[in-house]
Formats: sequence, structure tokens, C-alpha cells
Amino acid sequence: MTHWRMALAALGLALVTAATSRAAEDLPVVDGKKVVASVQGEPITLDELARELASMRRDRAPGAPADRSAELAVLARMINVLLIAQEAGRMGLDRLPEIRQMVESNARVTLREELVERVVKDVRADPKQVEEIYRASVREWKISAALFAKEEHAKSLAADLKAGKGFGELARAYLADGRATKVEDGVVLRREAMDPAIGKAIAELAVGALSPVISTTSGFVIAKLEDVRYPDSPEARATAERIAVTSARREAVTAFDQALKKKYVKVNRGVLESLDYDAPTPGIEALLKDRRVVAEIQGEAPVTVADLTQELRHHFYHGTAMAAERKKLNARKEQLLDGLLHRKVFRKEALRLRLDTTEAYTRKVKDYERAALFDAVVRKAVVPDVKLTEDQVKAYYAAHRSEYTTPEMMRIRSLVFADRKTAETTLESLRTGADFQWVAGRTAGQVDPGAKGVLTFAGKPLMTTELPEGVRKAVAGARAGDVRLWASPQKHVYVLAVQQVVAAAPRPYEQVRGEIARKVRDAAIREAVERYAEKLRALSDVRVYLKAS
Repeated sequence: MTHWRMALAALGLALVTAATSRAAEDLPVVDGKKVVASVQGEPITLDELARELASMRRDRAPGAPADRSAELAVLARMINVLLIAQEAGRMGLDRLPEIRQMVESNARVTLREELVERVVKDVRADPKQVEEIYRASVREWKISAALFAKEEHAKSLAADLKAGKGFGELARAYLADGRATKVEDGVVLRREAMDPAIGKAIAELAVGALSPVISTTSGFVIAKLEDVRYPDSPEARATAERIAVTSARREAVTAFDQALKKKYVKVNRGVLESLDYDAPTPGIEALLKDRRVVAEIQGEAPVTVADLTQELRHHFYHGTAMAAERKKLNARKEQLLDGLLHRKVFRKEALRLRLDTTEAYTRKVKDYERAALFDAVVRKAVVPDVKLTEDQVKAYYAAHRSEYTTPEMMRIRSLVFADRKTAETTLESLRTGADFQWVAGRTAGQVDPGAKGVLTFAGKPLMTTELPEGVRKAVAGARAGDVRLWASPQKHVYVLAVQQVVAAAPRPYEQVRGEIARKVRDAAIREAVERYAEKLRALSDVRVYLKAS
């Protein structure tokens, strides 16, 4: 079930065009709260609107000016959702067992969530853990490596290196006489960009050390670790903060859960351990009637064998008989009992703290109920009348064909220079047939790939639409084998060698029909909901107190 806010965003109902002349400061007040609109006497408060607008603004670029028309559109959607939810009440949908069950189940979950929010509200991330997560996420290794088709040649290089010869010069000599198939000099890589075997070996090396011969899917490799770097990345640090605070909150909730169970719960280990759900007797049906106590909860009804068995049966929705055959039930009984007790003690504590009387809790429950009723009306009174024809789907495909194409992709390798003249000379060498790897290993004046602001193009497939604008323009229309020049805003000059081009191509109608049909149907449902809301509005007392400007 969608939250009210999700329902609003998905359905995009029409903008309210009528607004009164009252200024915001003169809004009427009901129960101490300013009211921006009322629907059949039921108010929509300024606070409710502000929460919806705050959600909308989170999706806007920072510093973007307020958009009053968009804000009024949000209010319009809130009005229409409320109109339709009220109609659900008149239709008696609020009394349907499935609706009541959904609302009550959500209320129980919401109450526990309110307690969790209270438990974690002052929890902060451990700066040491943040730093550890951050460094692990941004860590880069600068390596030089030689690749061999034959293990004997790799071992030969390893022996020569032990004799004290320099890695770079020796590796290039092996490349020149054909024993090495490839040499990389000072390449900066992250762990995920390496062959797993190389990544594992490099992670264990000290700076300046040589790896043993590494067997990879491409051949045999010897690598030298030149440096380990931790580039600055505000995005990665923010992610590390989120990961660390999530971990700290999880630990706080776990500790709180354990404390509540210690305070309120006593598990009857004898009864629990005696339960054999894998045995043919007494069987699941008999255990569903077993009133022996598995756990006592202070001041609450105990958890019985029947309760735990029902939990097991609910969890294994494919059937407990199948699960028993696979010997799963006994293995899960303690875990599921723990979850059952967690829900009960959290509810008990939330009620003790009277969180069910807070404004935040009652608002969330009310929002969910409105959304549930709204969805029920749409499902029962609107959707059945929405018909979709094949011609509509084909017409949409024809009108939006450009949206249904596979993107153009390129494999590009790059060399980066501080001096344009050197870059142009290198460009000309590549154009006249020089091998890229040979040029990369012999051309002086290259900018360190790990330098700040330097982009690396290492031959991986890239969508051209995701390339920086300058690169995209430089390689526009390129074919495999072409070489282009690009000067970046950071004053670096890139030689871009295009290795492969995969042209954009239309996706066949049969391949995208399902996706288009869903999109066209969703649009038809939105329009039908709009019309339905307009009819209700014409028959209802709707008052808007917020000015249009």
C-alpha cells in the first residue's frame, strides 16, 4: 500500500484554479492549527501542506526558487485524495475487513516505528568507523603490471626481478621480445576494476613490493604496487556517514530490544526445545491448538505453542508441510519467536510511553487510511472502466520511438598531457598506426592518472550520453580506430583513442510493448481519476483559503 504522499506523486491530479483572496497570515484556525482548505468540513492544515511541500522541495535543485503554482498543485492533489477517501466512506469501503486489517496492521507497524525513532534520535556515527568505511570505499592502487600467456615466462620475470633488476625496464624488454603480451605502467585502479585474483594479491602488498605470479582469467600477471591513494570524495564521505549511522542505529535498536526482553520476557526453554516441527506427530494442525506457554510477557498474554506455530505457518507461505520436508521449521523456530517477541515488547513499551497519543503517530495512521481508501476507490470504481487498445499502445510507440532505443556506446582509452603540442604529436602517431600500448609506455610528459581532476578512460563500454559534454562533442561521429583530442576545463589535454563503437538502435515494438502498455494504462488511469475527482468536487463543499499569488 502506498503512503498518501506516494499516491499524490503517482497520480498527479489537476491544479486547483480557484483560490480565495485571503493572505496566508489570515488563514482560518481549527483546533489551534491554520487551515489552507476544507473538504466537506474536514480541514487540510498548513502543517500538512508544509510537509508535502518539504518532500517536493527535496527533489529540487538546491537554491531553486519556490514555485507557487507547483505548491498549489500539491494542495489540489491533497484535496482530491481527501474527496475520494470521503467517497470511499460513503461507499462503505472503510468497513471492508481487508481495509480494516490493512489499516490496523499499518498502525501496529507505525507504533513500533515511532518507538524506534525515539530510540535512535540521538544516535551519531562513530567518526573512526566513518573514516574506515570512507577509506575502504575510495582506496586506489597505483600499479605496474606485466601480463603473460605462459606461466613459465612470468616465472622467468619473477626470477629476474629477484636478482634486483628494475620492474619497468625489464617488463618492457619482455614485451619487446614477445614473452609478455601486455605491460601497464603506473595504472591507478580501484579494487572493483581489477581481476579478483589481482585485487586480492595487491591488497596484501606493501608499497614498492612485487606480487608473486598471479593466475587470472586473462593469463599470468606479475604486479608491482607503486602507491596507495585515498582521493577526496565528498559523495563517498557522505555515503560512509550514512552507512556508519545506520549501523549505529541498528546496534542501538538491538540493544534496546534485548533490554526490553530481559525486562519483560521469560522464555520456557523446555517447551521451546521440545517442539519438533519436522516430526510427523503430533503435526502442524495439532500444534496450532497447543496452548502450552513458550514465553511469558509481563502484563501481557503469553506466547503459546499455537501462536508460534501460526507464525511459522504464516512465514512459510508455500506450506508448512513442504518446509517440514526440507527440515526448515525447527531451524527457524527460535528466530521467528525472537521476532514475535520483538513486536510484542516494542508495542508494550510504545503504549507505556503513550506514543499512540502523539500527533505524529495519529497523523501517520490517518494518512495511511486515506491512502488505503483512495486506492480502494480507484481500484474498484475507476480502474475497471479503463480500457486499453493495441492501437493506443502502437500510437504511443510511434510518437516516442526515440525514447525506445539502445544507447550509443563506445570503448575509449585515453592518454593525458599537460602540453597540447605533445598531445598533438601523440595523436598523429596513433593516427599513423602506432600501437596504443607502445605509445603509452614510451611517451613522456603524461599527467599522472591519479592527479586531481584527471579522468581515466580505460577501454570499458560507456554510454556516450553519460560522457562529459566536452568528451561527447570530441568523439561525436567517431568510428573504431579514430583518435580525437579534447582539452578539459582543468587544462589537461586528452588523446582519446576510440576502440569500439556500438551504434544506437531502435528497440523492436514486441520487446517494449509491455513497458509501453503499462505507461499508457497508468496515464489513462490518472486521467480517469482526475475526471472522477472533478465530478466529486462539483457535488462537494470545497473551500480553498490559500492565495494563488
